[in-house]
Amino acid sequence: MNNAMNWIDSIRGNDSHREVARKIGTTHSTLTRQVNQDQVTFETVRAVARAYGRPVVAELIATGHLTPEDAGAEGLERALQTATDEQLVVEVGRRLNVTQISGLWDAPISEAVQTAATVSHLADHRRDEVPTNQEDLPAVAKTRSRTIEVNEEDYP
Repeated sequence: MNNAMNWIDSIRGNDSHREVARKIGTTHSTLTRQVNQDQVTFETVRAVARAYGRPVVAELIATGHLTPEDAGAEGLERALQTATDEQLVVEVGRRLNVTQISGLWDAPISEAVQTAATVSHLADHRRDEVPTNQEDLPAVAKTRSRTIEVNEEDYP
């Protein structure tokens, strides 16, 4: 089994190659040829990732179309790993507009979960403007919000 076969099998679940091809808008023969020759194109990887709700950049890295350095993933991963717990909490607090950082350290987890569940929409911390038009929002922002129920008995 080649790398492309392993990759597509890890994503498609119980779907046949024919079903994958249908979902991405290509022919079964095109997809099968690319997979059998271990030459899945950039466009096919992107289409499969989107069809199956997978992160496109991660799948492009997994298939060798991008390196972690190309995607900037290596620097981000290293920064997250080297940041202290305090630095991470301070950054999360900044993004959530929490003014009293000490409250983050002292709050019980159930309270933190409840607070996070009540946040309905936050501005993207990297931009000044937040799109108000539904079509301009990223896909993740278009998903429905859900309520998280916390059972206080689970947190003694």
